[in-house]
Amino acid sequence: MYALLTSTLLLTSTVAVSPLSPRYEGNCQAPQWAPDGSKIAYEVNYHDRKVIELYLITASGQVENVLPAGASGGSLTSGFSTSGGSGVIHELSWSPASYQNYVYSASDARKDYNLHLKGGTPVATASGTDGAPAWSPSGNHIVFTSARTGQGDLYLLDVRDISGAPKRLTNDGDASELYAAWSPNGKSLAYVGHSNVGDNLYYISDVTKPKIQRLTRWKHMQTRPSFSPDGKYIAFYSNHKDPERFDLWVTSVTGTPKRLKNNVVMNSNGPVWYPSSDALVVVADEDEQFDPIYRVTLTGAEQRLDTGTVGNGDHDLATLGDGRSYLALSAQGSTDGTVRDFQQIYVIPLPD
Repeated sequence: MYALLTSTLLLTSTVAVSPLSPRYEGNCQAPQWAPDGSKIAYEVNYHDRKVIELYLITASGQVENVLPAGASGGSLTSGFSTSGGSGVIHELSWSPASYQNYVYSASDARKDYNLHLKGGTPVATASGTDGAPAWSPSGNHIVFTSARTGQGDLYLLDVRDISGAPKRLTNDGDASELYAAWSPNGKSLAYVGHSNVGDNLYYISDVTKPKIQRLTRWKHMQTRPSFSPDGKYIAFYSNHKDPERFDLWVTSVTGTPKRLKNNVVMNSNGPVWYPSSDALVVVADEDEQFDPIYRVTLTGAEQRLDTGTVGNGDHDLATLGDGRSYLALSAQGSTDGTVRDFQQIYVIPLPD
């Protein structure tokens, strides 16, 4: 994939960037690189119809519509909407590259949500919403949130016994557990405990022997935890300083949280780290500047990245075969473009 990207999408000051995805009458969101860099998963959100569709796209622009088993529509589309009415198919999580698989959440005719694997096969089915799956880096487990026995708890599904019952990890009657994120070694989890008094971060050091540790004790929202690639830090968003804005924070499991940047746009899949673990990519909530993108180091040093796009939002970063880092980005258009409406997916090479 990287050879085509470097030949067609390299950013220069004289050439406007072009979207990789087709144009929809809805916003593209939540781009996620496949572990081998061959595809990008993304969602299309049709707000008015309350429909979310899920797609995969290659560097050549070939689009695949991801559908549960039994759903209508072809597997390969030209990128236009195939959903005739209602439904939500979203929250894809890639398996490790060796598994060549993925898991996602989809609603059925009763508006119940279940998890599905590649090919549409449902797994861990039960009455009650199942969502936000996250495949472990080791490949052995999938963690997800389920309301099958209450208001929302974390469950662990053993991929080696995919038809077996999932193991319940949390059981807090006063909170719902959301946004679980794996550590790079596939052993630990960070997640959000949502309650009436505020959302805070929690940590499980070993999912096989779940013991819960609380990481933050603030009001308002602490959300979307994301481990650094070296596993030393957890980045997250918080509005406890000012409920009208979200800031980017980072903490270790045993350390004191540190604020890195004020007033940022939350990424749907959590803060995005550079492979070096010493910096993150973040979208600044600056309307007058069309929401620019910054590289922010753990010391708080900032570098604005000239992506050539405006109205920036969800993003994901991957290092491809040429050794360079590429940003998959949801944006409303290019700096030099005249059409700025629905967000599309762009791929931008980042500075070394």
